Amino acid sequence: MSSQILKITIALLLASLAGTACAAGKSAAAPASKAFKCWTNKDGVKECGNVVPPEYSQEEHENVSAGGAKVTKSVKAKSEAELEAERQAQESKTAADAEARKQAASDKVLLDTYSSEDDMHLSRDGQLANLDSQIKLTESHIDKLMKQQDQLIQQAADQERRGQPVPARLAGDIDNLKKQIDENKQFIVDKNEEKDRIRAKFEADIKRFHELRTKQ
Repeated sequence: MSSQILKITIALLLASLAGTACAAGKSAAAPASKAFKCWTNKDGVKECGNVVPPEYSQEEHENVSAGGAKVTKSVKAKSEAELEAERQAQESKTAADAEARKQAASDKVLLDTYSSEDDMHLSRDGQLANLDSQIKLTESHIDKLMKQQDQLIQQAADQERRGQPVPARLAGDIDNLKKQIDENKQFIVDKNEEKDRIRAKFEADIKRFHELRTKQ
C-alpha cells in the first residue's frame, strides 16, 4: 500500500513539473507586445517605432496601442504664421461680436425712443431749430459788440489825430471786444457743424429705423 502511494505522489509531481515547463515555454514564445508610434518620413514612407525621430517630432504622427489600434493622433505643430493668423482671426471675431452687441443696444434705444419716422423728423427739426435760435441770438450779439468796437476805434483814432497817445485802457477794451467777437463767431461755426452732425445722424437713424420696422 505504501508503495502505491509513493507511485501516485511521484506521478503528480512529474505532472506539475511538466505544466510549469509548458507555461514557461509559452511565455518565452509569445512575449507581451508594446505600444508604438508611426510617422511619415521625408520620402513619404510611413515608419513606426518606440520613439519618433527628432526631425519628425513636430510633424503629424500616430500613437498605436499594443493591439494595433490608433489611440491618439498628434497633429503637426503650427507655424508662427499660422498662430498669428489664428490670433488675428480671433481678434477680428471678438471685435465683430462687440460691434454686434453695440448695434443691438443702439437698435433697442432707437425703437424704444421713437414710434415712427415722423417722430424722428420732428425731433430732428426741433433740434435744428434750437440751434438756429442760438445762432441768430449770437449773430445779434456780435452786431452789438462790433458797434461797440467801432465806437472805441473811433475814439482811438480821434486821440491819434490830436497827437495824443491812445490810452492803455481804451486799447485793452478794443482788444477785449475783438476777442469776444472772434469767440462768438467760432460759436456759430461750431453750431453749424453740430447741425451737420445732427442731420447725418438722423439720416442714418431713420434709415436703420425703417430697416428694423420692415423686419418686424
